[in-house]
Amino acid sequence: MPTPAPLRRSRASSPATKSLHPATRTPHPATRTPHPGTRPPRPVRYLVAAGLCVLVVAVPTPAFAHVTVVSDDATRRADDAILTFRVPNEEDAATTTKIQIRFPTKAPLASVRPAPVPGWTTTTTPVTFDPPVVTDDGTITTGVGSVTYTADKGNPGIPVGGFEAFQVLVGPLPDTPALAFPTVQTYSNGTVVAWIQPVIDPSAPPDNPTPLLHLTPATPSSAAAPATAVTGTDARRGTDAQTGAEAQASSRDGGDFSSRSQVATARALGLSGLIAGLLALVVAGIAIVRTRGSRTS
Repeated sequence: MPTPAPLRRSRASSPATKSLHPATRTPHPATRTPHPGTRPPRPVRYLVAAGLCVLVVAVPTPAFAHVTVVSDDATRRADDAILTFRVPNEEDAATTTKIQIRFPTKAPLASVRPAPVPGWTTTTTPVTFDPPVVTDDGTITTGVGSVTYTADKGNPGIPVGGFEAFQVLVGPLPDTPALAFPTVQTYSNGTVVAWIQPVIDPSAPPDNPTPLLHLTPATPSSAAAPATAVTGTDARRGTDAQTGAEAQASSRDGGDFSSRSQVATARALGLSGLIAGLLALVVAGIAIVRTRGSRTS
């Protein structure tokens, strides 16, 4: 009787060739679940980067400070007062090399005496008062219309992120609600900023407000009362029409300080920012299309 042949295992049942359990199969690359903590897909990263670029170029940067003026005595008809003009440097890559301050013409100051500042040359421009100013010392027909501070050779001026204080002794103070001092700031790179815009609505101040000094009415106890000075964007509500008229008149007097180059520069920066934002969106869109195409293929 012939011996039966030994049974052979089928290849299909061989341990070496058995198919993997469904739970151990390697998923398709397109259906892999990202591990927690991994970076988001490229399209998301591109969109986030594009959004940030648009925000950077579209959101304007607010000014950190403005030229302001304060006084040690802001009482009307005070015999004299020391005005302090605080000038900050708002440029990121330039210094302030020149400051020109115009004094009121509608309610002029009979005496204007700028204090010397080390490293700066001080010059004054005369003006004829019309009508003349009547003081206890007599009638004054001429005075100072503007004071200019220019950085000396070797003095870089007001540094980036810094400020300078310029003091002027004036008197007597007129009997008026406020005094406006249009100021022009010149930088080492040629940029000119004119602080000449009147503050009509304190809740919506202009970009370059005129430095304002509000005067308090004279009272029997005014000598012991603290000085009250409000400037620039800090102008208080309730200012009467005379204050607005004074600011507007001072703004018209300093209108020739406006810089056309500053307006042109602002327009160029705005256009370049818009172009940069559009380019960022285009790049993000191309990246999304390419990524989807590689997945489908």
